[in-house]
Amino acid sequence: MAYTTINVPEALTAFTVFPFCKLLQRQRLGDELIFDFSRTKTVEPFGMLVVASEIERCITSHPETSFRYRNFEKMPYAAHMRFFKAFGLDFGRKPGEALGSRNYIPLTYFNSTVLKNTAAQQGLDVGDEIEAQSKRLSETLSGADTGEVFETLSYSIREIMRNVVEHAQVDRFGVCAQFWPTKRRAEVAIVDRGIGLRESIKVNPHIDATTDKSAINYALMPAVSGKAFKGARRLAKRGPWTNSGFGLYMTSRICRMGGNFFISSGSTGMLLTSGKDGKRYYDTSLNGTAVRMIIRTENLDSLTATLAKFREDGFAIQQKYKEIVSIDPSSASLMLSQDFDLNLWDKLLSNLRLR
Repeated sequence: MAYTTINVPEALTAFTVFPFCKLLQRQRLGDELIFDFSRTKTVEPFGMLVVASEIERCITSHPETSFRYRNFEKMPYAAHMRFFKAFGLDFGRKPGEALGSRNYIPLTYFNSTVLKNTAAQQGLDVGDEIEAQSKRLSETLSGADTGEVFETLSYSIREIMRNVVEHAQVDRFGVCAQFWPTKRRAEVAIVDRGIGLRESIKVNPHIDATTDKSAINYALMPAVSGKAFKGARRLAKRGPWTNSGFGLYMTSRICRMGGNFFISSGSTGMLLTSGKDGKRYYDTSLNGTAVRMIIRTENLDSLTATLAKFREDGFAIQQKYKEIVSIDPSSASLMLSQDFDLNLWDKLLSNLRLR
């Protein structure tokens, strides 16, 4: 019997898991594939969620191959966070068991269709059900149902979950999170294996989203969406959950208040941090979209005031964007050269009106 052994990385973090994913995707599988966890020492919510998803994908895609696992018994935290049972190894807790306890959310999976049906049965919009779920997750993480930490986590989780349900065209998506009160740091990871940002946003004719890199950049700009744009068919949904292209923009700005925001789709990952040069790109490999939010809770002022400021910046751009009849790719690409720079938008719009 031909077998292959793959060593799982020493650390499962946002910046170490994608080489492993690429290795697994191009691996020629024999009769048996062995995952060896003997080197793995550090695991984080995002890393566990991505790797569990990739191993599960590999198993599903190769029913002819037998899969075995070694040296996983020394990883009690990963087992407690449901990492192993997420891809079928009977060790630790199973996804779907108790939500968790104060300060952590083990690997937990949601179904978009179930969320929609649950909302419909109550005569509600799916946004209301997503909000209820995000509050439940936030309360578990923060250990409270009020306060700035609870409100910020709830808002951020809700907006990313909404983005998945509205755009990813996939039923199942995963959430995993940890809050360290003494470190005043929270990590929230949300991963789906849907159509990805490029497929979602390329419907918008005003932008050039022909690469994963450009699609990620546009998706993080305010008022840019694959559903809400000038000339699009009028959306049936109205009210507080109307799609406006603000979700990723607002959450990324919250995270950058001392923390950071990482998003991966297709071949590209982007890390956003605070500061003038707070944007870096990474080579990734993920069918779908993965988001990691690092929130520094000591930097949280009034969420209402913070969101008002971010919304004001974004709304100023949105109002001007509505005036544009069309944007050719060369003009639209100017939006990617700076990060939320209102002066750049003023220059872009002035040039377009002079044509």
